This record gives sequence, C-alpha cells and structure tokens, in this order.
Amino acid sequence: MVMAWFDKIKMSVGWDRTDQARLAELRRWLDSDITEVIETLGRQLAQFKGTQPLMANARFVQRLHGVLCEWLEGLLDGTFDGEYVKERWAFGQKLMEIDLTFEDVILLEELARGQLFELAQTRLSERPQALSATMRTLDKALNLDLTLIYNGYLQVRDAEMERMLLDRFLAITGFSRTLYENLAEAWEWSEGGPVSA
Repeated sequence: MVMAWFDKIKMSVGWDRTDQARLAELRRWLDSDITEVIETLGRQLAQFKGTQPLMANARFVQRLHGVLCEWLEGLLDGTFDGEYVKERWAFGQKLMEIDLTFEDVILLEELARGQLFELAQTRLSERPQALSATMRTLDKALNLDLTLIYNGYLQVRDAEMERMLLDRFLAITGFSRTLYENLAEAWEWSEGGPVSA
C-alpha cells in the first residue's frame, strides 16, 4: 500500500534509473567534502534559528552534525525502495524528537542545494547540460525525500496532538485513562470491529 503510493509519487516526478546513477555520482563527489558541507549547514541553520550560542557546546554540535549527516547521506544514498521509505519516515519522526521543525528541513534543503550545486559545478563546469541534468535529478530526489520525511514528521506531531487533546479531555471530564480506553474499545466493538471478525 505504502509503496504503491510512493511509486505514484516517483512516477509523477519522472524518477528513473538515470536519476539514480546521477544521484550516486553526486554522492561520490560529496565524500571528500562532506565534513565541510555539514559544518557549513550547521552554522547556517544555527544562524537562522538564533541558536549560535549553542554552537559552543561540543555535544550539541556533535548531535546536530550527526543529524545533518544522516539527512544528507540518506538523501544521496536514496534507493527509493521499501526500506528507504521506512528509514526516511523514521527519520522524519526523529527530527521532531530533537526539536527540528519541518520548516528547518525545508531550509536545509535549500542550503544543501546551493552547496551541492557548487560541488557539481566544479566537476561539470565544462558540461553545462550534464550539470543541468544533475541538478534536475537532485530536485527530484529532494522532492521525494521531503514527502517521506514530512509523512514521518506528521505522524509524530499528530500523535502528540492526540495525546494533548486526550489529557485535556480527561482533565475536564474527570474520566480516568482506563475508563476512557474501555469506552473507546467498547465503541470500536459496537461499530463492528473485532465482533465482526
């Protein structure tokens, strides 16, 4: 079900094997520069969020760089198969847990696009058509990846919102959590849940 949905998205952006090969090549070019790229992305993100003072904390920087590296490597290593879908959904959930918003991911996407364009330009400066094709592939990959991360992010956010609403409901009504869960289970049964199985 999920892969059928994702395959439709891949088809809508025109993802094919040529794109996969271009993305793998971009990933190989990044290998020698990844530390510098991650440090630059970290500084730019901290500046945007106004968290520059935290960049003096080695543990914070290590954690931030680890997440940025996981995001960028995951993007460029993307096979866009079933396993990849699960990993990127999980990564979207992880972002929520470390207080990076989806808006931060959109910003990172744009910052990374600029860094990767410079990297591709140094390799393909005399082949403008190849450079253009590589950047089109990167745009497709970013769109696919963003869709997956957003879905994982939404799952966590929605679950958190449901918990908050439930806590508020319980506080207002005076119901115990056990009573609420028993009522919810009884309602499911009355709607033809497990009874009809």
